[in-house]
Amino acid sequence: MKLLRFGEPEGNSSPRAISARINSSASLTADLSRILVDRSLPILNPDDGPLVEEWNIESRMVPMLTGYFRYQKKVDPRGEEWLSFTAPLELLSVEGRVARSMERWYRLGKPSPFAKDMVQIWGATDGK
Repeated sequence: MKLLRFGEPEGNSSPRAISARINSSASLTADLSRILVDRSLPILNPDDGPLVEEWNIESRMVPMLTGYFRYQKKVDPRGEEWLSFTAPLELLSVEGRVARSMERWYRLGKPSPFAKDMVQIWGATDGK
């Protein structure tokens, strides 16, 4: 996800880019609100999103999901051996086997050997 820019002599983001971020934020807000109301995670359709195998939480300034992304109906021209990453994660449920970035939901497959430690580092609860 790129940083939006506005009010600068050069390099301003397009109205389309700003509008897309608004839509992504609205979608994330709606999904998180549904979780609170329903007290459950969504059931993800395998045809609608990727399955992330050997997943981990990357140690950067923000938590990101890394792994090998498998799409049910989409062939990745780079092949299945290409390690990829998501936009910053907003929600993770290891038990529910799902993760949510600003843009989309992900189904979690087999975790990497390092995943448990990274989830513990990034997932410390705030007690609120």
